[in-house]
Amino acid sequence: MSVLLETNAGNLVIDLFVDSAPNESRTFIALCLSKFYHYSPFVNVRKNVAVDSGNPCYPDPLAAPQPDKNINYTPSSHLSPEKLGQVLFTSKGDEFSPEFSICLGPVTDISGHVFGTIGEGFTTLEYINDCVLDEAGRPLKDIRILHTFVLDDPFSLLFEAPPSPYPTQKQIDSFRLLLDESALEDIKAESHALTLEVLGDLPSAKIQPSEKVLFICKLNPVTAEDDLRLIFQRFGEITSVEVIRDRRTGHSLCYGFIEFTNKSAVERAYHKMEGAIIDDRKVHVDFSQSTKRKRNRDDFI
Repeated sequence: MSVLLETNAGNLVIDLFVDSAPNESRTFIALCLSKFYHYSPFVNVRKNVAVDSGNPCYPDPLAAPQPDKNINYTPSSHLSPEKLGQVLFTSKGDEFSPEFSICLGPVTDISGHVFGTIGEGFTTLEYINDCVLDEAGRPLKDIRILHTFVLDDPFSLLFEAPPSPYPTQKQIDSFRLLLDESALEDIKAESHALTLEVLGDLPSAKIQPSEKVLFICKLNPVTAEDDLRLIFQRFGEITSVEVIRDRRTGHSLCYGFIEFTNKSAVERAYHKMEGAIIDDRKVHVDFSQSTKRKRNRDDFI
C-alpha cells in the first residue's frame, strides 16, 4: 500500500490509508500508474505548514484528468490534516483536483481529505521546508517529481501503464535552475534522458546517475537480496543487491537496486526482466535515474 515519488531532492515513500481513505488511495494510485504526476513541481511552500504538488502543467490551470473511468472520485476520507508528513487532496469545492499537499509540520489551518502519510523521506521534507523561496513560495531551485512507482497496489488496477512521458516544451520552459549552475548541460526537448540527468544533478552539478544500477519494484515482501542475486546473475557480474527496508520494522518496502559491473548487463536485464514474475509478483524494472544512492541513504529513501 505504498507509492514511491522520485524527486530531484530525494525520494518520498507514501504509505496509503486504503482502509480509511479507499477512494482517495485508489485515485492516487491510478494517477501514479498513468504517469500523470511526472515533472510536477513542488510549489507554495508554507514553512512548517505544508507544500503543494501534483500539477504537471504548472503554472497553467489544470483540468481534472480521468485516468480510468471506473475510479470513484467521491471523497471517502474523514481524516483532517494535523501531523507532519500527512498527504491530502486539498479541498476545491465539489470539483476533484489531482493536486495534493504534504504537511511540513502539525497543522490545523488547511482543509482536505487525508489519504496517506510519508513513510520514508523525512530528510527530503526537511530540504523542501528549508529551501530558499521566491515571493510566491516556490523554491528558487526547482524540486520536481521525476518518476512515480506503485510499490504495492491493493486495488489491482488493470489498465496498461503508459511509458514515461517526454517533458513538453512548456514544462521545460518552466524549469528553474540557479544562475550559478554553469556546469549543467543545456536541457533539450528531444532528449528525455538528458532532461532527467539535468534534474537529477540539481543537488550537485558534478554527480552523475550510475549507468550500472537497475531499479526494481513491485517485489513480493518475501523476496530477499539473495533471491534477486540468484535470478539476475545470468545477465552479468553483480556488485551489490539491496532491497530497501523500513528502518524500524525491517520489513521490505518492495523495491530495491541491483548494481552490475557494466552497463551492458543492466541493459540485458532490463529487456529480459521487465514484467517478469518473481515470487508470484509481476515486477517492474527500470534504469536508475537517482544520484542519491551515492550520497546518503536517508536522502534516497
